[in-house]
Amino acid sequence: MSHDSSGYQGKRKKTWREIDANRNRSHHTSRQETKETSQIARSPSYTKYKKAADAIFSQAELPKALAEQFDSQGTRKAFQTSLRKLMQPEDRASWVKGVLEFVEQYDTLPDDIYFLDSLLDHPKEKIVSKALEHLEQLLQKSNPLPKCPPSLEQRLKSIELGSLDDELQAQAKRLREKLRP
Repeated sequence: MSHDSSGYQGKRKKTWREIDANRNRSHHTSRQETKETSQIARSPSYTKYKKAADAIFSQAELPKALAEQFDSQGTRKAFQTSLRKLMQPEDRASWVKGVLEFVEQYDTLPDDIYFLDSLLDHPKEKIVSKALEHLEQLLQKSNPLPKCPPSLEQRLKSIELGSLDDELQAQAKRLREKLRP
């Protein structure tokens, strides 16, 4: 850059007011487009569409039209029904048996951190191990960490201190350290 003796460089600096005014303005959209988009987002048909799309990717129940398309054999609905039964057990023995049947029948666990926390209290180490693995994957994917049940840290600590399996102890310790801020 060449400087002449007057100190003039040829380019005017923007004021802070001009910088702030341009900061949130995109060169590719206009104010008219944002008004139209917000009107579309508030329309009833869009909210219905968004709810249906969210149901596909979450574990919510699908609307009837989508269920015929995406779940023609009813496996997703059966999975949801089995999961609801486990959430409201009659007694501990039926819950233990129900969890065993659920894990044998379905290969995947839901991404519900509260349900996974309850599985850490299961007497079978196979179930606890599967829940710990799924919890670890869930916590790795999510940033920031999801809201965890207050009992999760205590259950991890009891596995870490009371389990006879060294791998389970190490896994519980890793998860507890991830939960600490």
